[in-house]
Amino acid sequence: MDTWKKSVISLHRIKGDVMRVAITGGSGFLGREVVSLIEKEKVHTPVVLGRNPSDGSKEYEYKQTDYSVDNLNAVLGDMDAVVHLAAIRGANGSIEDFHHNEIITENLFKSCVNTGIKNIVISSSIAVYSDVSRIPWDEEQLPSPKTIYGISKLVCEYLSHLYMKKHGLKVKSLRLAQILGDGERKGHMMNTFIDSAFEKRQLKVIGKSLAAREYVYVKDAARAILQAVAQPDVNGVFNIGSGQALTNLEIARLVNKCFHNEGNLDYNPSVSEEIESSLMDSSKAGNILGYNARFSICEALNDIKSIMQERVRNV
Repeated sequence: MDTWKKSVISLHRIKGDVMRVAITGGSGFLGREVVSLIEKEKVHTPVVLGRNPSDGSKEYEYKQTDYSVDNLNAVLGDMDAVVHLAAIRGANGSIEDFHHNEIITENLFKSCVNTGIKNIVISSSIAVYSDVSRIPWDEEQLPSPKTIYGISKLVCEYLSHLYMKKHGLKVKSLRLAQILGDGERKGHMMNTFIDSAFEKRQLKVIGKSLAAREYVYVKDAARAILQAVAQPDVNGVFNIGSGQALTNLEIARLVNKCFHNEGNLDYNPSVSEEIESSLMDSSKAGNILGYNARFSICEALNDIKSIMQERVRNV
Protein backbone atom coordinates (compact mmCIF):
# COMPACT_ATOMS: atom_id res chain seq x y z
CA MET A 1 0.00 0.00 0.00
CA ASP A 2 1.27 3.50 -0.84
CA THR A 3 2.73 5.50 2.06
CA TRP A 4 0.32 8.36 1.44
CA LYS A 5 -2.70 6.03 1.60
CA LYS A 6 -1.47 4.49 4.85
CA SER A 7 -1.16 7.95 6.38
CA VAL A 8 -4.71 8.84 5.30
CA ILE A 9 -6.18 5.65 6.76
CA SER A 10 -4.22 6.16 9.97
CA LEU A 11 -5.60 9.69 10.24
CA HIS A 12 -9.16 8.41 9.67
CA ARG A 13 -8.78 5.87 12.45
CA ILE A 14 -7.68 8.63 14.82
CA LYS A 15 -10.65 10.79 13.83
CA GLY A 16 -13.08 7.87 13.77
CA ASP A 17 -14.38 8.75 10.30
CA VAL A 18 -13.23 9.73 6.83
CA MET A 19 -12.35 13.31 6.04
CA ARG A 20 -14.89 15.49 4.31
CA VAL A 21 -12.90 17.40 1.71
CA ALA A 22 -14.34 20.53 0.11
CA ILE A 23 -13.12 21.01 -3.46
CA THR A 24 -13.54 24.39 -5.10
CA GLY A 25 -13.53 24.08 -8.88
CA GLY A 26 -14.39 20.40 -8.50
CA SER A 27 -16.30 20.36 -11.77
CA GLY A 28 -13.31 21.68 -13.73
CA PHE A 29 -10.63 19.78 -15.65
CA LEU A 30 -8.35 19.00 -12.69
CA GLY A 31 -11.16 19.05 -10.14
CA ARG A 32 -13.07 16.26 -11.89
CA GLU A 33 -9.96 14.09 -11.76
CA VAL A 34 -9.50 14.80 -8.05
CA VAL A 35 -13.12 13.87 -7.30
CA SER A 36 -12.81 10.73 -9.44
CA LEU A 37 -9.65 9.63 -7.63
CA ILE A 38 -11.18 10.26 -4.20
CA GLU A 39 -14.20 8.15 -5.12
CA LYS A 40 -11.98 5.42 -6.55
CA GLU A 41 -9.66 5.26 -3.52
CA LYS A 42 -12.53 5.72 -1.02
CA VAL A 43 -10.29 7.54 1.45
CA HIS A 44 -12.31 10.78 1.69
CA THR A 45 -15.78 12.13 1.06
CA PRO A 46 -15.60 14.77 -1.69
CA VAL A 47 -17.84 17.81 -1.48
CA VAL A 48 -17.71 19.99 -4.58
CA LEU A 49 -18.24 23.73 -4.26
CA GLY A 50 -19.43 25.81 -7.19
CA ARG A 51 -21.27 28.96 -8.15
CA ASN A 52 -24.03 27.34 -10.18
CA PRO A 53 -27.08 25.69 -8.61
CA SER A 54 -27.08 21.91 -8.63
CA ASP A 55 -29.04 20.30 -11.45
CA GLY A 56 -29.55 17.16 -9.38
CA SER A 57 -27.55 14.97 -11.73
CA LYS A 58 -24.27 14.98 -9.80
CA GLU A 59 -23.15 11.71 -8.23
CA TYR A 60 -21.22 13.53 -5.52
CA GLU A 61 -22.29 15.97 -2.82
CA TYR A 62 -22.47 19.50 -4.19
CA LYS A 63 -22.83 22.85 -2.42
CA GLN A 64 -23.50 26.17 -4.11
CA THR A 65 -21.49 29.19 -2.96
CA ASP A 66 -20.87 32.77 -4.01
CA TYR A 67 -17.42 32.58 -2.34
CA SER A 68 -18.22 35.36 0.11
CA VAL A 69 -16.84 34.85 3.61
CA ASP A 70 -20.30 34.58 5.21
CA ASN A 71 -21.47 32.01 2.68
CA LEU A 72 -18.25 30.00 2.92
CA ASN A 73 -18.58 29.96 6.71
CA ALA A 74 -21.89 28.14 6.31
CA VAL A 75 -20.69 25.82 3.55
CA LEU A 76 -17.42 24.78 5.22
CA GLY A 77 -18.79 24.25 8.72
CA ASP A 78 -18.62 20.44 8.57
CA MET A 79 -15.46 20.09 6.46
CA ASP A 80 -12.10 18.65 7.54
CA ALA A 81 -9.97 19.92 4.64
CA VAL A 82 -10.16 22.18 1.60
CA VAL A 83 -8.71 21.77 -1.90
CA HIS A 84 -8.82 25.10 -3.72
CA LEU A 85 -8.79 24.77 -7.52
CA ALA A 86 -11.43 27.31 -8.58
CA ALA A 87 -10.08 30.07 -10.80
CA ILE A 88 -11.00 32.37 -13.64
CA ARG A 89 -8.56 32.33 -16.54
CA GLY A 90 -7.62 35.81 -17.67
CA ALA A 91 -8.20 36.67 -21.31
CA ASN A 92 -6.80 40.17 -21.71
CA GLY A 93 -3.36 39.91 -20.11
CA SER A 94 -4.31 42.33 -17.36
CA ILE A 95 -3.91 41.90 -13.60
CA GLU A 96 -7.54 42.95 -13.32
CA ASP A 97 -8.46 39.63 -14.93
CA PHE A 98 -7.12 37.78 -11.91
CA HIS A 99 -8.20 39.95 -8.96
CA HIS A 100 -11.28 37.77 -8.47
CA ASN A 101 -9.07 34.71 -7.94
CA GLU A 102 -7.03 36.52 -5.30
CA ILE A 103 -10.17 37.72 -3.51
CA ILE A 104 -11.83 34.30 -3.32
CA THR A 105 -8.55 32.77 -2.16
CA GLU A 106 -8.36 35.22 0.74
CA ASN A 107 -12.07 34.75 1.48
CA LEU A 108 -11.44 31.02 1.65
CA PHE A 109 -8.55 31.49 4.09
CA LYS A 110 -10.68 33.81 6.25
CA SER A 111 -13.47 31.25 6.34
CA CYS A 112 -11.06 28.45 7.21
CA VAL A 113 -9.88 30.52 10.17
CA ASN A 114 -13.51 31.04 11.22
CA THR A 115 -14.46 27.37 10.87
CA GLY A 116 -11.28 25.89 12.31
CA ILE A 117 -10.07 24.22 9.11
CA LYS A 118 -6.28 24.15 8.91
CA ASN A 119 -5.59 21.49 6.25
CA ILE A 120 -5.67 23.34 2.90
CA VAL A 121 -4.23 22.59 -0.54
CA ILE A 122 -4.15 25.26 -3.26
CA SER A 123 -3.06 25.03 -6.88
CA SER A 124 -0.17 27.27 -7.86
CA SER A 125 1.85 27.08 -11.05
CA ILE A 126 5.23 26.60 -12.66
CA ALA A 127 4.57 30.12 -14.01
CA VAL A 128 5.99 31.61 -10.79
CA TYR A 129 9.44 30.75 -12.21
CA SER A 130 11.18 32.12 -15.30
CA ASP A 131 14.99 32.16 -14.90
CA VAL A 132 16.05 29.64 -17.56
CA SER A 133 19.67 29.90 -16.39
CA ARG A 134 18.70 28.09 -13.17
CA ILE A 135 16.73 25.15 -14.56
CA PRO A 136 15.63 22.84 -13.00
CA TRP A 137 13.84 25.19 -10.64
CA ASP A 138 13.50 24.35 -6.94
CA GLU A 139 11.39 25.88 -4.21
CA GLU A 140 14.32 27.68 -2.60
CA GLN A 141 14.79 29.95 -5.62
CA LEU A 142 13.38 33.44 -5.57
CA PRO A 143 10.19 33.40 -7.69
CA SER A 144 10.36 35.52 -10.85
CA PRO A 145 7.10 35.32 -12.81
CA LYS A 146 7.08 36.86 -16.28
CA THR A 147 3.34 36.67 -16.88
CA ILE A 148 0.33 38.26 -15.20
CA TYR A 149 -0.97 34.74 -14.55
CA GLY A 150 2.26 33.83 -12.73
CA ILE A 151 2.14 37.04 -10.69
CA SER A 152 -1.44 36.26 -9.65
CA LYS A 153 -0.52 32.74 -8.56
CA LEU A 154 2.37 34.13 -6.52
CA VAL A 155 0.02 36.61 -4.83
CA CYS A 156 -2.13 33.67 -3.70
CA GLU A 157 0.99 31.93 -2.37
CA TYR A 158 1.93 35.04 -0.40
CA LEU A 159 -1.60 35.20 1.00
CA SER A 160 -1.16 31.62 2.20
CA HIS A 161 2.14 32.54 3.90
CA LEU A 162 0.41 35.42 5.68
CA TYR A 163 -2.45 33.26 6.95
CA MET A 164 -0.09 30.46 7.96
CA LYS A 165 1.96 32.90 10.02
CA LYS A 166 -0.95 34.81 11.60
CA HIS A 167 -3.49 32.01 12.04
CA GLY A 168 -1.61 28.71 11.89
CA LEU A 169 -3.19 27.43 8.70
CA LYS A 170 -1.36 24.49 7.09
CA VAL A 171 -1.47 25.48 3.43
CA LYS A 172 0.21 23.34 0.78
CA SER A 173 0.76 25.37 -2.41
CA LEU A 174 1.38 23.00 -5.30
CA ARG A 175 3.30 24.54 -8.19
CA LEU A 176 1.91 22.44 -11.02
CA ALA A 177 3.66 21.99 -14.35
CA GLN A 178 1.54 22.45 -17.45
CA ILE A 179 -1.19 19.82 -17.12
CA LEU A 180 -1.79 17.27 -19.85
CA GLY A 181 -5.01 15.29 -20.04
CA ASP A 182 -8.25 14.43 -21.75
CA GLY A 183 -10.87 17.11 -21.16
CA GLU A 184 -8.57 20.12 -21.05
CA ARG A 185 -9.92 23.27 -22.67
CA LYS A 186 -9.64 23.12 -26.46
CA GLY A 187 -7.25 25.38 -28.31
CA HIS A 188 -4.04 24.55 -26.47
CA MET A 189 -1.22 23.12 -28.54
CA MET A 190 -1.09 19.71 -26.87
CA ASN A 191 -4.83 19.09 -27.19
CA THR A 192 -4.77 20.30 -30.79
CA PHE A 193 -1.98 17.82 -31.54
CA ILE A 194 -3.85 14.98 -29.82
CA ASP A 195 -7.16 15.67 -31.59
CA SER A 196 -5.41 15.94 -34.95
CA ALA A 197 -3.43 12.73 -34.48
CA PHE A 198 -6.51 10.85 -33.27
CA GLU A 199 -8.30 11.85 -36.47
CA LYS A 200 -5.18 11.08 -38.58
CA ARG A 201 -4.77 14.71 -39.60
CA GLN A 202 -1.49 16.56 -40.08
CA LEU A 203 0.19 18.18 -37.09
CA LYS A 204 1.70 21.62 -37.68
CA VAL A 205 4.73 22.82 -35.71
CA ILE A 206 5.65 26.46 -36.26
CA GLY A 207 8.90 27.82 -34.82
CA LYS A 208 12.45 26.67 -34.27
CA SER A 209 11.39 24.30 -31.48
CA LEU A 210 14.36 24.94 -29.20
CA ALA A 211 12.58 25.46 -25.87
CA ALA A 212 11.68 22.34 -23.88
CA ARG A 213 8.70 22.57 -21.53
CA GLU A 214 7.61 20.33 -18.68
CA TYR A 215 4.20 18.65 -18.62
CA VAL A 216 2.49 16.60 -15.91
CA TYR A 217 -0.40 14.20 -16.48
CA VAL A 218 -3.67 15.22 -14.85
CA LYS A 219 -3.88 11.90 -13.00
CA ASP A 220 -0.48 12.52 -11.41
CA ALA A 221 -1.51 16.08 -10.48
CA ALA A 222 -4.69 14.76 -8.84
CA ARG A 223 -2.75 12.16 -6.86
CA ALA A 224 -0.30 14.83 -5.69
CA ILE A 225 -3.25 16.83 -4.35
CA LEU A 226 -4.53 13.85 -2.35
CA GLN A 227 -1.06 13.16 -1.03
CA ALA A 228 -0.90 16.78 0.15
CA VAL A 229 -4.31 16.47 1.83
CA ALA A 230 -2.95 13.39 3.62
CA GLN A 231 -0.35 15.59 5.35
CA PRO A 232 -2.51 17.82 7.59
CA ASP A 233 0.43 19.18 9.60
CA VAL A 234 2.59 20.13 6.59
CA ASN A 235 2.71 23.55 4.94
CA GLY A 236 4.78 25.27 2.27
CA VAL A 237 5.29 25.22 -1.50
CA PHE A 238 5.94 22.09 -3.55
CA ASN A 239 6.83 21.59 -7.20
CA ILE A 240 4.65 19.00 -8.93
CA GLY A 241 5.94 17.88 -12.31
CA SER A 242 6.97 14.87 -14.34
CA GLY A 243 10.69 15.62 -14.57
CA GLN A 244 10.34 15.44 -18.35
CA ALA A 245 10.60 18.45 -20.68
CA LEU A 246 10.03 18.29 -24.45
CA THR A 247 10.22 20.70 -27.37
CA ASN A 248 7.15 21.30 -29.51
CA LEU A 249 8.65 19.20 -32.28
CA GLU A 250 9.42 16.35 -29.88
CA ILE A 251 5.87 16.52 -28.55
CA ALA A 252 4.38 16.42 -32.06
CA ARG A 253 6.48 13.41 -33.03
CA LEU A 254 5.65 11.59 -29.81
CA VAL A 255 1.92 12.28 -30.18
CA ASN A 256 2.01 10.99 -33.76
CA LYS A 257 3.87 7.87 -32.65
CA CYS A 258 1.44 7.10 -29.81
CA PHE A 259 -1.58 7.66 -32.06
CA HIS A 260 -0.10 5.78 -35.04
CA ASN A 261 0.02 8.90 -37.17
CA GLU A 262 3.77 8.80 -37.88
CA GLY A 263 5.16 11.14 -40.50
CA ASN A 264 1.99 13.22 -40.76
CA LEU A 265 3.80 16.40 -39.72
CA ASP A 266 4.43 19.87 -41.13
CA TYR A 267 7.45 21.51 -39.46
CA ASN A 268 8.22 25.16 -40.24
CA PRO A 269 11.37 26.30 -38.35
CA SER A 270 11.71 29.58 -40.21
CA VAL A 271 10.22 31.71 -37.41
CA SER A 272 11.30 32.26 -33.82
CA GLU A 273 9.19 30.71 -31.09
CA GLU A 274 7.82 32.86 -28.28
CA ILE A 275 8.20 30.35 -25.46
CA GLU A 276 11.04 29.53 -23.07
CA SER A 277 12.13 26.28 -21.49
CA SER A 278 10.64 25.14 -18.18
CA LEU A 279 11.55 22.30 -15.82
CA MET A 280 11.19 21.87 -12.07
CA ASP A 281 12.87 19.75 -9.42
CA SER A 282 10.02 17.90 -7.67
CA SER A 283 12.20 16.04 -5.17
CA LYS A 284 10.85 18.05 -2.19
CA ALA A 285 7.34 16.78 -2.93
CA GLY A 286 8.78 13.29 -3.19
CA ASN A 287 10.55 13.52 0.15
CA ILE A 288 7.75 15.18 2.12
CA LEU A 289 4.49 14.31 0.35
CA GLY A 290 5.53 10.98 -1.15
CA TYR A 291 4.84 12.26 -4.66
CA ASN A 292 6.40 10.74 -7.74
CA ALA A 293 4.97 10.97 -11.24
CA ARG A 294 3.56 7.59 -12.26
CA PHE A 295 3.08 8.48 -15.92
CA SER A 296 5.75 9.38 -18.44
CA ILE A 297 4.51 11.65 -21.23
CA CYS A 298 4.33 8.63 -23.55
CA GLU A 299 2.33 6.64 -20.98
CA ALA A 300 0.02 9.61 -20.44
CA LEU A 301 -0.62 9.89 -24.18
CA ASN A 302 -1.39 6.18 -24.42
CA ASP A 303 -3.84 6.50 -21.52
CA ILE A 304 -5.51 9.49 -23.19
CA LYS A 305 -5.79 7.49 -26.42
CA SER A 306 -7.54 4.66 -24.56
CA ILE A 307 -10.00 7.13 -23.00
CA MET A 308 -10.76 8.68 -26.39
CA GLN A 309 -11.22 5.29 -28.03
CA GLU A 310 -13.57 4.19 -25.26
CA ARG A 311 -15.61 7.35 -25.68
CA VAL A 312 -15.99 6.72 -29.41
CA ARG A 313 -17.08 3.12 -28.77
CA ASN A 314 -19.78 4.31 -26.38
CA VAL A 315 -21.28 6.88 -28.76
